[in-house]
Amino acid sequence: MSDTYRNEISRHTNAIDLGFWRRPVGVSVPDDDLNFLLVPDAVEAAACFELARQVHAWQHAHRADDNCIDVALMVTMGGLLPSVLLYDHLVQMPDPELPKLDFGTVGVSLYAGPGQRLDKPIVDHPVSVPVQDRTVLVIDDLGDYGGTMNFLSQQLLETHGARRVLSLMLYMKPAALQNLQATFWFGETPQDTWIITPREQVETLSKRVPVWRERGASEAECRRRLIDVIGYPPAIVDYYLPRAWSASDPANPN
Repeated sequence: MSDTYRNEISRHTNAIDLGFWRRPVGVSVPDDDLNFLLVPDAVEAAACFELARQVHAWQHAHRADDNCIDVALMVTMGGLLPSVLLYDHLVQMPDPELPKLDFGTVGVSLYAGPGQRLDKPIVDHPVSVPVQDRTVLVIDDLGDYGGTMNFLSQQLLETHGARRVLSLMLYMKPAALQNLQATFWFGETPQDTWIITPREQVETLSKRVPVWRERGASEAECRRRLIDVIGYPPAIVDYYLPRAWSASDPANPN
């Protein structure tokens, strides 16, 4: 783990260097084609505060026209955590000049695991609030290739009758920047980076340890990669690694 990366993932909230986190570079792991970037809770909270201010600026700029946002959709699962953080900023301090912002959910999946894209989007559950004739803000954690957001935008406009669809993401990758007309985002990362947000530390561990084991890594080496290279909290690794290791044992298919 580089000294810069180590320092950044352990900074106190008031000392976060948002300049670093706008264009962060992940860390490499032996025998893995992905780089990994662990985003601490405090960083995601600070990024969402900045995104909330972007949305506030949009709302005030459009308060007299039909482009003012009046409904936000959380994309499950990735968009739930940033949406909860944004809800606190966008709903709990209402502005009398702006419309009340309703929050709902929509479920779409494009990935089976780290780096494992599905052939086409899977709708996990439908839109939970009415969006017809409304300006909709769709919230997700990552724009990878832009497929999820483009698919949702088309569905909301053509099937659900939304007036306009805007998008908000924590991070964008180069392919998404090329393929998607995003409205709000905080930072940019290289295409080969797997972003580990606070909501998916266990998920990434459980799906990557079997890959490392299959490629010859020992349990101790997996622990070293997670803690010393990627920056996982030791308590999480020590609790979940034995389970992930045992579950990936070829002699123990159950």
